Amino acid sequence: MSQRVAIAVRNSTVANRYRYVPKMPRWFYSFVPFKVATGGSSALVSLYLLQLGGSASTVGLAFALASLASMLGALFWGRLSDRTLRRKPFILLGFASVPVFLTAMAFTKTPAQLIAVNTAYAFFLSSTLSVPIALVLRSVRKHSWEYGIGKFNEVSGWGWVLGLVLGFGLSRFLTIPQLFVAFALLGVPSVFMGRKMIREVPVYINRRAIRAFGNYVVEKARYFPSFVLHLNLSLPDGLGRFYLAFLLFWIAAGLYFPQMPVLLTGGGYGMDVVYLALIANSAIAALNYGRVGSTMGGNKEKTLRKGLALRAAALLAVMVGIMVSPLLLPMVLASYTLAGYSWAFIGLPSTAIVSERAGEKEKGSAMGTYNVVSSAGYIAGSAIGGALVSSAGFTATFGLGLALIGGSLALLKR
Repeated sequence: MSQRVAIAVRNSTVANRYRYVPKMPRWFYSFVPFKVATGGSSALVSLYLLQLGGSASTVGLAFALASLASMLGALFWGRLSDRTLRRKPFILLGFASVPVFLTAMAFTKTPAQLIAVNTAYAFFLSSTLSVPIALVLRSVRKHSWEYGIGKFNEVSGWGWVLGLVLGFGLSRFLTIPQLFVAFALLGVPSVFMGRKMIREVPVYINRRAIRAFGNYVVEKARYFPSFVLHLNLSLPDGLGRFYLAFLLFWIAAGLYFPQMPVLLTGGGYGMDVVYLALIANSAIAALNYGRVGSTMGGNKEKTLRKGLALRAAALLAVMVGIMVSPLLLPMVLASYTLAGYSWAFIGLPSTAIVSERAGEKEKGSAMGTYNVVSSAGYIAGSAIGGALVSSAGFTATFGLGLALIGGSLALLKR
């Protein structure tokens, strides 16, 4: 009897350990001022390019170059962090890049200058993309990794939304250069908070062993894929069609997100309306993550198809607004809301599907391929979208995006 009791106590202890909800590390909060600054300033580059005399093609080029720099930078800083076994210096570098480069943007006078500064900014800012995830994994127990990544991105995501809300309020009183400086100052506290609160953990993280986590939040308004951890690439059996479907999806995303502020500005709407649309987009995405993550279960493919259908509806809504000009603003707001709502249905199952379908030894490299395909699609879509809007207009551009989403759905239904 005593042996049975001992086994029961041991099993109970193990079960309680896995039911344990870990305390969120305090250093997560050092990212709040940083996310407020980056979120609040996220709309300004497009608007300032247009104010300096740029066009839709200029905006598309700026987004494509910044996204390319962000992708390469995330891989570069992640690899350098792994080689040096240091995390904190790279995070602080990203924090410090915000006040430096946002202030520099305020003093640019031509679109070319702004694009150059923004591209360099994206490269240095990317040190805060993959490196913190490795630190999160060392801050919580292994069986709580998913919880830790989820909480980290929850804090970051709502900081981003708060920045957009502040941008909405301040845009009524400040010019764009003044807003750049204001958000540069708001980002400064993260440097000091990070220096004090982040503890260096010089332990190697095997990135190839890290699975895709289904509850991370991508808080960028344009949803550029920022969860870049893996450097190796592979094409596991059964995922080729999936990768192609997502290449089409991310090209459509590149056609859509960079050009929406251009559409609103061309329609006569100011910064406050652009911020309002971005708030609706980001807030609904953050609110929807927990619900979708808890109800997705074994219906990942069905959830993914629902998300793509919602994204198609978002593109269709903005096309209706373009064709019926009095409905432009309400349809753009509806489109942004649908796009944000759709993201949880797309982002969560897609990473889970890659992780599940890849072999045990291929999970890391399969996610690396997924990240590269996603990034390449968004970069291509941004560049194509800017050129297409300038030559054929918004209807043709968003129509192409709708067709690509349709192609993505068709590939996944086969």
